Amino acid sequence: MSKLSQLQQLESLGWPVPAFTSVAYADFLAGERPEGLRFPVAVRSSYLTEDGEENSQAGQYLSRLNVGESELEAAIADVFNSYPTQEGTQVLVQEMVDPDFSGVLFAFREGSWKLEYTEGLGEALMSGQKSGQTLLLPRFGAWDVRWSAIFNFWKGAETGGKPLRRAFIQLSYITGQLLEQLDARHGLDIEFAVSKGKLWLLQARPITTPEEAEEVLTSANHKEILPPEPSRLMTDLITDAGPALFGYYRDLDPSLPQRAFLRAAGGMPWINLSALLDTMVHWGLPTQLVCRSVGAEDFYQVGLRPWRCLAKLPVFFKVLGQQRQAKQRIQTWQRKAAVETDLGKAEREPFWLIDPAKAFSHWCDSFSSLYVELVTNMQILTGAMSGPVGLLERLGLLHRLAAAIQQKSASTDYLQAFREWERGQRSTTQFLEAFGHRGFYESDLGQPRFREYSEADWEALRKGVDFTAPSKPQPRRKRQPLWAWLFRPVIDLIHTREWIRHETMKLFWEYREELNGKLPFAPWSFTQAELSAFFENEWRADEMAERQPPKPVGWDMDTFLCNQLGRRLPVTVLSNVSASQQNHQQGIGVYPGKVRGQVWRVASADLRTVAPPPFPVIILVADALDPGWVPFFSKVDGVASYVGGLLSHASIMLREAQVPSITQIPAQLDFQTGDWVEMDAQKGTIRRVEEG
Repeated sequence: MSKLSQLQQLESLGWPVPAFTSVAYADFLAGERPEGLRFPVAVRSSYLTEDGEENSQAGQYLSRLNVGESELEAAIADVFNSYPTQEGTQVLVQEMVDPDFSGVLFAFREGSWKLEYTEGLGEALMSGQKSGQTLLLPRFGAWDVRWSAIFNFWKGAETGGKPLRRAFIQLSYITGQLLEQLDARHGLDIEFAVSKGKLWLLQARPITTPEEAEEVLTSANHKEILPPEPSRLMTDLITDAGPALFGYYRDLDPSLPQRAFLRAAGGMPWINLSALLDTMVHWGLPTQLVCRSVGAEDFYQVGLRPWRCLAKLPVFFKVLGQQRQAKQRIQTWQRKAAVETDLGKAEREPFWLIDPAKAFSHWCDSFSSLYVELVTNMQILTGAMSGPVGLLERLGLLHRLAAAIQQKSASTDYLQAFREWERGQRSTTQFLEAFGHRGFYESDLGQPRFREYSEADWEALRKGVDFTAPSKPQPRRKRQPLWAWLFRPVIDLIHTREWIRHETMKLFWEYREELNGKLPFAPWSFTQAELSAFFENEWRADEMAERQPPKPVGWDMDTFLCNQLGRRLPVTVLSNVSASQQNHQQGIGVYPGKVRGQVWRVASADLRTVAPPPFPVIILVADALDPGWVPFFSKVDGVASYVGGLLSHASIMLREAQVPSITQIPAQLDFQTGDWVEMDAQKGTIRRVEEG
């Protein structure tokens, strides 16, 4: 496809294109020259194979900008001479736009839309001689273009003001239309200019590098529930479940494109934040809703758009219907899942002997189904709770409600039981009967459970407990205030969410125990394909033991852009994100209280790190938290984490146990063990102070 045919298509579809014409080589030799254009003009190459669907020759042929009338003939000759052959070719002549801003939009069908722009002409930006600004462009619609004249619902670019933002909103809408109208399998590379607030399209060629499609990935709650280096098998299993997990949203709204909820990068499973935010934009909801709940940067910064919400009322009615029946539905599913787990295990048992590869495949499919249903139900519950919980937080009633309700969640019962075991008020056998299926980072099948612990492990868990010191008094039970009954349904949903986690961990334990019992080696450091090869007798047990799996990168970045080739860039390369991060000065209070003490900085929860330092007042500071940190919570006076949300499992537990705690503390606050700090969990602040 040539540039000329692209512009002819754009013009025929009614999109804004600067006036243009073309000159055929034969006509140019015959003395014909373009007429009717205002100078200066751009004389651009338009070779037939320049912008193909499979490969691009962009930049290989000459183009001349700001050509005056006296220079036109020489410029056309120069462009023709840059072609490998001139016969049957044409040169494009187009009126120059005097742009305030110009740039390029890479609009992938499967991936984020990356926009790069600069002030003035974009030629230096395209050639790499000049670095501009970069942002990810939300997918806006026709009504967004209309309402953008009245409402400022998108922060967008940091420079250029409202006229540039409106031009970008229009560019987004036009791009969506072009992807429907043009045959571009992987997406479009669109060059544009903005002059006095008016958008001009200069080119729209097919993208030929689908592997460059980027998504924004985030650790989010995975950093809370999975260890710094999750087992390879668990990473493999849950990454494969990514498309099925996004199916929850597509079931609600079939107009959503197919995306993956999870993506693997650097050997780690990440949540596809861009897919979630594109869904929020599609439904007209503020993108901050998702980012605040998962503790990630809002790289879109799109606000509420009521006109879009009205168009999506059927979707919201579906969501409300699910949420009204959430508790009953989930309890029914949990009972069904327990039965199906037992039946599946019995069904697989004979095949482990006669066809172990088939049994393993069935094991993987069954676990994947369980995982998808668990996460889907968690999403339903979180959606039902997020609005009321946000309201309670703004009213300052969330922590008071958690303290007022006498019945606590399964996670808080777990914390209380561990405290009782730790101080000898409950035997190990009694603790195991109720909570033996739990442990550090229990959402990873590769992590040991309490039932597998040795005597030495139990001694390590109790290490650092001062048995001579009186136990901390439990908060005095107060009569439940009448207003608390109004919000009782919210607490019921929170408790249902923690109950489903507790019960599903029992099923996780069954899957772990089953696979461990069928292999002469620990299977968790291998992928599904590698274990299938073993079960099919392609590898021997000793060969498996000698294999050195690649080391995962760990949670080295909270939120980043990643393409299909595995290239990762921190999200701070986006201009609007780097600016907004400077304003992030405090965290979110989980349960109020002022604590002055010393930091116990722990990166990972395990038996090696469970012994606390000998400080009189300890404030635990961690990257992220989940119920697996129970052995740590019983030894500290306050808790702060860099990643988390008001509805994370750990936040619910800490709030109900009335432990002063903060989450989402600013990343620039780098605390180390021994630092003296003062935290005010009411305000969500933590700061260094003088010793003592």
